[in-house]
Amino acid sequence: MIIRKCVQCGADLKRQRLQKIWMCPYCGARYADEEQEQKEAPMEYYGLNEEVFTVEKDLSKIMKDKGGGGCIRSIIHCMNTFETTDQVEKYMVSLPFSDDISVKGVREDQIQKAMPVLKNVMDPDERVIVYGNKGIFFKGEEYFVITDRRSIFVKKKNRKETLHTDIYSLQFQNCGNCCINEDYDKNLINLDGNGKFQGAILAYICMRSFEADPEREKIQIL
Repeated sequence: MIIRKCVQCGADLKRQRLQKIWMCPYCGARYADEEQEQKEAPMEYYGLNEEVFTVEKDLSKIMKDKGGGGCIRSIIHCMNTFETTDQVEKYMVSLPFSDDISVKGVREDQIQKAMPVLKNVMDPDERVIVYGNKGIFFKGEEYFVITDRRSIFVKKKNRKETLHTDIYSLQFQNCGNCCINEDYDKNLINLDGNGKFQGAILAYICMRSFEADPEREKIQIL
């Protein structure tokens, strides 16, 4: 039996089977669960807020990609720079973004067209922050909507939604696309190439989640 030791404090590590990691019960350091015994180091956070996230995967390849790395750096920038989600929202809409993105005052007709679908899931005082068209050939048939309370994903007649307070994981692809709660149907596609707008969206929803419930569990980065 291999006894794994924490490289930070020397304590015996305990395996977290569901998360597929090893964790130090004393200092909280986390390590990748590898089959072969080798010198291990804690997962790299690259500046992500450790009070908000637990990093469960190697982000090195994502950080080298223009869209993926830009997205992660944008999350870090927003969380380090802004104290409230209102500030993140103002910053977000000041950024350049693609024609597939709609916000208040910019291509707002796309949002209005979607409202008959959205109003069935939104609260009366809920606000749409961002609309993103995901359809390649037919606009308005596949899209995501970020409100001040939830993320909504629509594909023709199918609709899925997740409250920001219910987000437990973000699963990144190299290009910066991001699935919420390990559900591919809840996929936020990176529509701006450099990842800045995408990162601002993700920073917004994560900060909203912790504003609503400061004592909630950390969000896993997968």
